[in-house]
Amino acid sequence: MKLFTADISPNCRRVEAVLHHLGLFDEVEVHRLNMMAGEHQRDDLKAANPNLKVPTLVVGDMNLWEANPTMIYLSDRAGAEAFCPTDAKSRFEILRWMSWEVQHYNQAARDIAWETMVKPLFGLGEPDETRIEAASENFHRFAAVLDAHLEGRAYMLGDRVTVTDFAVGALSALALNPQSRMPLEGHANIIAWYQRLEAVPSWAMTAPARLMEAAE
Repeated sequence: MKLFTADISPNCRRVEAVLHHLGLFDEVEVHRLNMMAGEHQRDDLKAANPNLKVPTLVVGDMNLWEANPTMIYLSDRAGAEAFCPTDAKSRFEILRWMSWEVQHYNQAARDIAWETMVKPLFGLGEPDETRIEAASENFHRFAAVLDAHLEGRAYMLGDRVTVTDFAVGALSALALNPQSRMPLEGHANIIAWYQRLEAVPSWAMTAPARLMEAAE
């Protein structure tokens, strides 16, 4: 397997964390690209993913891109039933929450983090307070749904971590960083869940150190 990946990216983090969690990371030829230097324009990545985006995983004659389906493929490949259940009810729950996080919850969180952390880190200008305010309102709307779901649950699907947590919790490190100004107030269940997730060994070893250091 060959993985095109990059530092900082929550999407790359989730795929790398799954590889570690499943004990597959040592089987992967890792190509860690400097996106700011334009390394994603290289021909081998373009051949694997015409979007020129990471993460992209090449497995034999299969080119896998988009983080969530890649995580499911890896879990099924490893037969990781506890981590990514295959029964119809559980698989629907996984797919539903994965779709939800991309379209709603993490989209709002990304909009906030872009303004408060990414732009300052890369010298892209001052945060746009109007955008932050709008994204924060959207974030609260969907965070209320997640917080209610986590009531009485340690993780997204119950008492053990699953691939769903790595998907929905992809921005945990950013959200918990005070500089992100993520509006987590009033969402105690999310905060506690983020903290539990950050303590999972495979998740902890993929924390975006560069961005965290830059924010200190």
